[in-house]
Amino acid sequence: MLAKYRQPLAAGMFVLDGALIAGSWMLAYWLRFYGLGIPAPLGVPPLSLYVWIGAALTLGSLLTLRSLHVYRSARTSRIGHEIVALLQGVVIVVALAALGSFFTRGELARSVLVLFGVIASAALCTAHGTVRLALRSLRRRGRNLRHVLIVGTGDLATRLARKMADQHDFGFAIEGIVAADPSAVGGEVAGTRVIGTVPELPALVERTGAELVYLALARSEYEAEHEALERLSDSTAAVRLVPDLTRAFALNASVDDFDGMPVVLVTESPEQGWNSLLKRAFDIAFALPGLILLSPLLLILAVWVKLDSPGPALYAQERVGLSGRRFRMYKFRTMRADAEPENRPVWTRPDDPRRTRAGALLRRLSLDELPQLWNVLLGHMSLVGPRPERPEFVDRFRSSIPRYMLRHHVKAGITGWAQVNGLRGDTSLDRRIEYDLYYIQHWSMGFDLRILLLTVLRVFRDSSAH
Repeated sequence: MLAKYRQPLAAGMFVLDGALIAGSWMLAYWLRFYGLGIPAPLGVPPLSLYVWIGAALTLGSLLTLRSLHVYRSARTSRIGHEIVALLQGVVIVVALAALGSFFTRGELARSVLVLFGVIASAALCTAHGTVRLALRSLRRRGRNLRHVLIVGTGDLATRLARKMADQHDFGFAIEGIVAADPSAVGGEVAGTRVIGTVPELPALVERTGAELVYLALARSEYEAEHEALERLSDSTAAVRLVPDLTRAFALNASVDDFDGMPVVLVTESPEQGWNSLLKRAFDIAFALPGLILLSPLLLILAVWVKLDSPGPALYAQERVGLSGRRFRMYKFRTMRADAEPENRPVWTRPDDPRRTRAGALLRRLSLDELPQLWNVLLGHMSLVGPRPERPEFVDRFRSSIPRYMLRHHVKAGITGWAQVNGLRGDTSLDRRIEYDLYYIQHWSMGFDLRILLLTVLRVFRDSSAH
């Protein structure tokens, strides 16, 4: 069993990272001034200067990685999260070094910083990935296991036990289930035997050698939970509390620290912190070139709409976006100017007689949505996200469709997971909400790229667009 070596392993990774960072810096120096044959018009800077800078850079990098929780126990976390944290750390350090160089008359060669960023990223990700894979291989072979007791016999405890049993890479060995109700002793939960009750917890921990005790009790069993915490207060086992959120729809739930008080974040937007910056940069990187490259087409479409029927080429309509805030969304006009008498919102339908000749084709090819690239550039919308609705429809839907407003925890999008799955126009609202919430819960930049690719492949030839 290797659990007792967690701290030495973390310390070893800390030292290894320091060596890799320092080595990456010196390798970048050698490649720039000797290995790659790049001319140095100002001469080769002294090695001693870069050694001292490398020492400071290494220390700063390690402190940055530590602040990003890279060296915490990551048994149950995804390897992708650790890779992202490592890359974030390298980017932060390179940016700070570049800023420092700027204010010190450019003592550092920018090419060295770029080379260092690439080499350090590759070295750190390879080292951490290799260690992770080695540990998971050991766990699959029954080594490096953590012995666990689960307190609870309900749905929460059942799901937890199944996760531990199914995910061999996590390396958990369930020694037994502990029940709040004595009548459950002798039974089974997810194939694991119930071996005792809450009052017996200290003796069960000692007898089984459990290192971790997971409290997975229902909220109605709060008295048993309190008793379990009391009895484990002087136990050698570490205690983990699994909150019962079965009656609340959890959206990217996590735990926050409020001045020393743990707070469970039940519904939270995934687009926060680094994710928000990354998604915003992604939107700008696509929307700005898109507007520039498509400007001739946009001009042609605007002229066509204007000549096809009386009225403006562009149509601005109030929609509801992130956090319920309203904004003006732009589209090419596809309906007659008098399509909504007294400005009363009317839902579009197949073969809608209000459509213009140009509008029918624009809507079928989704070309009427192209002006929303401007909304993306302004920050009102994102390239990918739930489609925004008009305030009148939002007020109607929120009262009849459960969890409807949760879709406003992220920016509205030009395209979305529901749309690429054919849920456009006059289709099931319940299913659309289901797909929107799935997108929010499983958001990643890779998911956004997948949706954009599917948009090109599916939406422009989608028969549900009208």
